[in-house]
Amino acid sequence: MMDKEASGFNTKQTVAIVGLGLIGGSYARGLRRIGTARIIAVDPDEKALNQAFQEGMVDEIYTAGSEALKKASLVIFCTAADVMIRFLADHRQFFAPGTILTDVAGIKGDTAAAIAPLVPDGVDFIPGHPMAGREGRGYKMASADIFNGANYILVPMAGNKEEDILAVKNMAMALGCSHVVRVSPKQHDELIAYTSSLPHVLATALVNSESMNTMTKYFVAGSFRDGTRVADINAPLWTKLFLSNKENLLKEIDRFDAALKSFAAMLAAEDTKGMTKFLQQAALRRRELVHETHSR
Repeated sequence: MMDKEASGFNTKQTVAIVGLGLIGGSYARGLRRIGTARIIAVDPDEKALNQAFQEGMVDEIYTAGSEALKKASLVIFCTAADVMIRFLADHRQFFAPGTILTDVAGIKGDTAAAIAPLVPDGVDFIPGHPMAGREGRGYKMASADIFNGANYILVPMAGNKEEDILAVKNMAMALGCSHVVRVSPKQHDELIAYTSSLPHVLATALVNSESMNTMTKYFVAGSFRDGTRVADINAPLWTKLFLSNKENLLKEIDRFDAALKSFAAMLAAEDTKGMTKFLQQAALRRRELVHETHSR
C-alpha cells in the first residue's frame, strides 16, 4: 500500500463521493483504507448506501445533495458526465469556497465548457479519469485494489490552481496509482478511444459472435477469458461513452479493421514471412508497452 504521508494527501479532511457504484464504491474503500477521516456518500440507491455504511466504508449517507456537502473539502463525482452536470446545476449552493471538485468521466469532450459556468466562485473543478476498473457494476463489485498500480489522467481546466491539481494527484498516488499524467481534453478523448473504448467494443463483438454457443465454455482458456473480461459491461453507461466520442471511436474501429484485414490477406495467401513479421511486431510492441508501464 502507498505510504499516505509520502503521497502528501491530507487524510484528515472530509471527502464526499457523489455516485456509489463500482467506481464510487472503490473510492470509498480506497479512501477508508488510507485512513481518510470522514467520507460522505450521495446516491439515490439506498441499498448501496446502507451497505457501505454498515461496512464502515462511509460515515454519512444521503440520497440527494444537501447542506452536508459543505463539510467536504474534496468532492468526487463518480457518475456519467450528464448526471454530474445536472447535479452541479441543481446543488451548486452546497459547495463551500475552497472546495475541490473532481470527476471520473471517461470522455471529456466539451464537458469543461458546460461545467465552468456552474462552478461557484472559490470552488475549483479538476477533471480527472482513473484508468481503473473491473468487470461488473454496482457497489457490490467495488474494490480498493482497482487503483493499485493504475494510471490516473488529469485534464486541467483554464484557471485551475496548481495546488488543487496537486491535491488530486496526491489523492491518486495515496490510493495506489503509479502514474499521474496531464493532457488536454482532445488528447484524452483521442487516446481513450484506442486504449479503452475500442477494447470494450472488441470484447462485446467477440462474445456476440455467431461462434458463441453452448460448447464454448469448455474451450475457454486464458486468452479468451482475458480478451472478453470487459464484455461484462454497464451497457447504458458505455453506450453514452461511445456516442460522446463517436468520431474518435469510429476512426479507431477503421484502423483496427484495416489491421485485421491485412492479417486476413496474409493468411489467405499463406504469407508466412508477412504473418511472422506481423506477430513479431505485436510481441515487441507489447513487451515495450509493459516495460514502459512498470518502469517509470
